[in-house]
Amino acid sequence: MIQKLLYSLNIRSSIFLLFSLFLIQNLFSQELFIGSDSEFYLKKDTEFTTSNTVVTVNPLGIFSLESGNDWGSSSEFVNGEINVIGSGDTKLPTGNNGVYAPVNASHTGNITASYFNTSPTSGANGVDVDAVADIEYWQLAGNATITLPWNDNSDITSLVNNNGGKLGSVAVVGYDNGIWNLVSASQSSIVTGDLSNGNVTSDANNEIDLNGFSQFTFGIDHQVVLSINELFLTNGINILSNPIKAFDDSIRFNSENELNNLQVSLYDITGKKLKIYENVSTRGRIGTIEKPNLRSGIYLLKFDHEGKQGVKKIIIE
Repeated sequence: MIQKLLYSLNIRSSIFLLFSLFLIQNLFSQELFIGSDSEFYLKKDTEFTTSNTVVTVNPLGIFSLESGNDWGSSSEFVNGEINVIGSGDTKLPTGNNGVYAPVNASHTGNITASYFNTSPTSGANGVDVDAVADIEYWQLAGNATITLPWNDNSDITSLVNNNGGKLGSVAVVGYDNGIWNLVSASQSSIVTGDLSNGNVTSDANNEIDLNGFSQFTFGIDHQVVLSINELFLTNGINILSNPIKAFDDSIRFNSENELNNLQVSLYDITGKKLKIYENVSTRGRIGTIEKPNLRSGIYLLKFDHEGKQGVKKIIIE
């Protein structure tokens, strides 16, 4: 009788132990959802896994990290806003729609980040911005130097090849009041990787006030594009009568082939855009644009035609 009782207790203990282990395993491996008015806090160096599932955050929930965290992967990231507490170097494991797009930040004070795998807000290109990506964007707040990553989803190939063909022209741009501006000074972004996978870092020597922009994405730094020597288009275009006289009322150029719907942009030597000429055509392979009242000096003409671009230098005497 006693022997049967002990056997029964052992069986029940084993079942309880197995059930407990099952609950513990599921507790640490199930998908994490942070609901409204709830907060999840992940301390630095804490062992944490969602067993290859995405953390989903309600718009009124909070996923918080202690600064210095580097948790996150292509299979374990946060779909929603991330709040980082403290100063330091932190990886913010943002993602959306199955795309992992972590922000690396060197920050002073708390910062927040979220990622959206959808087109950013349309706006005008600001000073020194030639183009803005239309695939994805981040929302960020705080003060930090930031690094944004791209992958095959980002289509950096089209952004670069349609705007000068130089990977080094990729920069971080921010949206503010209808305009996309460079987040850092021109030619201060640091670009690594290739067209398929890489990242761009804002000026490493100067933190950004992220609160000044509502969205962030990739753009093309105009001044870097202007420094290109291997031009796609202008090998077949030449400026006529260069230098150009100050009293001339037009600027003339010739081309190897007849061109229609050509866009020509005029810049000063600092990269400031002065005038845009739309729908320019050549006749007898000769094109003409009106010359504005310009001081003597060096200027740049950028030609855009069917996705190809190039730059020619002109001199006003």
